Amino acid sequence: MAQGNLNAPKKAPATKTLPPPTASEVAFEAALAALSALPTAHRSDGDDMAGNVVDRLFAQADRFLTDPYSTIGDAPHFHTKIAGVSFEGRQDIIAGLHAGAPLQLLRQPNNPHDANAIAVHYGDLQLGFFNKRLAAHIAPRLDEGVRYTARVASLTGGPSARLRSGQAGLGEAKHRGVNIFVERAGGAPGRRREKPHAMPSDGDRGETAARVRSALIGEAVPHDAQRAVLERIDAERNTLAVMGTGRGKSFCFQFAAAMRAFCDKGKTLVIYPLRALANDQYEAVRRTLEPLGLRCFRANGSIDNDEREELFAALASGSWDVILSTPEFLEFHHAAFVGESRPSLAVIDEAHHVHESRHRPAYAQLAATVAALGNPQVLALTATAADDAFRRIRQELGIETWVIDPTIRENLNVVDARGTRDKHRYLVELLRSKENRGKCIVYCNSRGEATTVAKRLRKELGDEVMFYHAKMPNRDRLEVERLFRDGALRVVIATSAFGEGIDLPDVADVVLYHLNFDFGEFNQQAGRAGRNGAPANVHLLYGHKDRALNEYLIDLDAPPIGLLREIYGSLKRLARGPSAIVHGGDAEIAGLLDNDRIRDRHVTAALRIFADASLVEIDEDDRGRFVRLLPVSGRIEMERNERYAEGEATREAFTRFAEMALSAPASTLERIINRPIYPSRVALRQ
Repeated sequence: MAQGNLNAPKKAPATKTLPPPTASEVAFEAALAALSALPTAHRSDGDDMAGNVVDRLFAQADRFLTDPYSTIGDAPHFHTKIAGVSFEGRQDIIAGLHAGAPLQLLRQPNNPHDANAIAVHYGDLQLGFFNKRLAAHIAPRLDEGVRYTARVASLTGGPSARLRSGQAGLGEAKHRGVNIFVERAGGAPGRRREKPHAMPSDGDRGETAARVRSALIGEAVPHDAQRAVLERIDAERNTLAVMGTGRGKSFCFQFAAAMRAFCDKGKTLVIYPLRALANDQYEAVRRTLEPLGLRCFRANGSIDNDEREELFAALASGSWDVILSTPEFLEFHHAAFVGESRPSLAVIDEAHHVHESRHRPAYAQLAATVAALGNPQVLALTATAADDAFRRIRQELGIETWVIDPTIRENLNVVDARGTRDKHRYLVELLRSKENRGKCIVYCNSRGEATTVAKRLRKELGDEVMFYHAKMPNRDRLEVERLFRDGALRVVIATSAFGEGIDLPDVADVVLYHLNFDFGEFNQQAGRAGRNGAPANVHLLYGHKDRALNEYLIDLDAPPIGLLREIYGSLKRLARGPSAIVHGGDAEIAGLLDNDRIRDRHVTAALRIFADASLVEIDEDDRGRFVRLLPVSGRIEMERNERYAEGEATREAFTRFAEMALSAPASTLERIINRPIYPSRVALRQ
């Protein structure tokens, strides 16, 4: 790990029984009308419904990428800032508010400036409005009868911001801001609930188990190895499960965690080596189990301040069921897991890192950290546990029993097309071949690339192609999944969002269009081919050119030490005057820096790191948001910063993966995908 010192040099036909169209349906109709001039493939009558969905989604493809609120209507709760608080004497009203104060949201459909207007009131007093882009998504929900509640989350600006930083005498800040917490009534439960959502936890445990199992794997039943793992968890024994890719390790902990929460009021802490893996699993758990009432949080350096505030409030009150964490976050914050927040089950995913990543301080201290949590029951999961790793995992985590699933997925075949110059032509030839009429997933490493590849393929393959990523509203993603499952769509161009919780047995081809970021992602995506046991291919279409792109993407969210020094030094030069502040949002600050390579995401990540290290504070005054540099004495050791350490782990994991993924024989990569690695001369179960 690098050492660092920052101070160094479509709407339905109208009938008498249907309500009027909502605003969102009118918008969809308008989008469809705009498509009338576009060339499309000939459709049979039976294809019209799927074709209309495809038309609608492609019409909105660019908006999904640019609208920051594209999925806000799915959220059971969210934070936002009130707009218009500087007008009509509202600053004086705001001065009397306090965190937790209840607010009312009132629709103003006849507002002359915005037909979607949503006013925010404190009693009879209006504080301001939702901003227009947010209101455009929430207003149709309110008009349909969905109810939302709101409260003050925090207040920003005002004289206290200056006084607490020793800036008395500079004059009172005139601009106060209000951050609010909004929660949908009757939807998935808000995370601040004191108890899990209504489940038959005090009645039929079997009914609860059936509902959880159905949410996770539908009508399928756990295979023998999964049942063996669950039996050992129920017996409260520390357990190690060694299973290959696609054999359902995640089901084991998700089922156990849900049953523990709903029936036993127990809490589960899950630890991942990388925050990207934790974030993917977080989306999967929220998608499948949050509708049942499971309260799930993620705990790592990628979350913003509002989400972080929610997390620590839940930890303080014990109002959580599952937290997905990195070892770095846990190392720095394990003291928050006390009292009502003490976990009864600790899950160590990708447990081979206990052996392979001991150079990371958080893994070297993991056993002690777990002990500090009160020695909860442990479930360790991995696909890779050779002799030394097996011994280390058992020793460090106090493993009493294990289950090894030796299943080899012989149906998988790796097609080595690394370095292909014309990836588009490769895909067209693959998907047009007479031998290949099965389903295909093409994985890209960004939403923009997935959309671009899908647009190009649609011109040649028509309406059997669709894109999929996390910025699409949930109802649209569910529609894409349904059409793909039913065969109306044959090809999905996706990011990693098309993964956990979407178990499709009949995928004949998986194409890795870009280089993955780590072994975990590589195994998960490749392992989604051929889950029905039929022959399936994994096409390696990435090449050396992808490596530089991935390194750039990693640097955006995890700036290396040199770039952090440069950003910090630039902020010091820009922060003039006794207040030592720089005004602007992240994009504005990036534009002020004397480096065209620095983007707003670099600044976002850097400021989070700096704030954690008490180098800066971020607040607002009458000119808007500002960054204040704080006095610093001595050396700043960035390796002791949680967010920085997570970023370095991400960078290191990619370097190790890229070297093998780009140079190893296809046969080696096939073995990584289709079988587990387990110790010799050890019983498969104990």
